[in-house]
Order: sequence, then structure tokens, then C-alpha cells
Amino acid sequence: MYVNVSSSLKTGDDVKFEEFVQYVVHDAHRGYDQLDEHWKPQHDICHPCHINYDFIGHYETIHNDAEHVLREIARRSNNTGVRFPAADADNRNRNSHRFLRQFYGNVSTHNVVRLLRLYKKDYETFGYKIPEEIDRKLNLSMID
Repeated sequence: MYVNVSSSLKTGDDVKFEEFVQYVVHDAHRGYDQLDEHWKPQHDICHPCHINYDFIGHYETIHNDAEHVLREIARRSNNTGVRFPAADADNRNRNSHRFLRQFYGNVSTHNVVRLLRLYKKDYETFGYKIPEEIDRKLNLSMID
């Protein structure tokens, strides 16, 4: 169980990832409407089954995806001066496997399963696979 400490709730600067996961799965268990919109599954926020999106970008390919969107905007508006700011997102993504192992290493298998159940439809809807680091930690048959 997580502990509500007022300074932690105000700043969040001392919250460990495993505590954050406990907080999210606890609120989801209490009731879907209890979830803060920042932690709600994306398919419930952007309604991909009800809105015919012509493009869905991913953080992992943010630079290319943003450039694609900006090219389309420029083509349709004759405004060619808009550029996506250069970022080092590619280098951050190269370390994501290490970060996943580090962050999920202390999260209980039970809570990882609860997270995957909560976000399973997002994985399916947006074309993501369960990361290998999490897959190794679990027997995915537990999710279904």
C-alpha cells in the first residue's frame, strides 16, 4: 500500500516509481473514474474507435513523426517556416531498455500485471508490444 505524505503529494520529488505504480493501480481498482486524466488509458482519452485519425505518432519516433505532420501542415498552409526543434530523443530511446529494467525491477509482479491489464487496450490499439524486460518478468498468460 502507498503512503500519502503531504509534501510528496505536493512536489512528487521523492516518489519512487514503484510507489507511483501502486498509486495508479490503487486508484484504478477503486474505480476507473478515480484515475487522474494523466494516467487514464489513451484510448479512452482520444477515442480512436470514434474519430478517424489520419496519423498517430509515437514518442519513440517523435522527430520523424513531427516532421511528417509539419510537412503536411506546410503543404496545406504554404507555411514552410515551421520546424520541429532538434532533440536528443534518439539517444534517450537507446537507453529505454536499461531504464525499464531499472524502474520495473522493484515493482511487484502483481502490480505489473495490474498495469498491463489497465493499459492492454492501449498497447493493442496503438501497435505497441509488451517490452521484453516486462515480458521476461511475467508469464503473459496471466493477463488474459
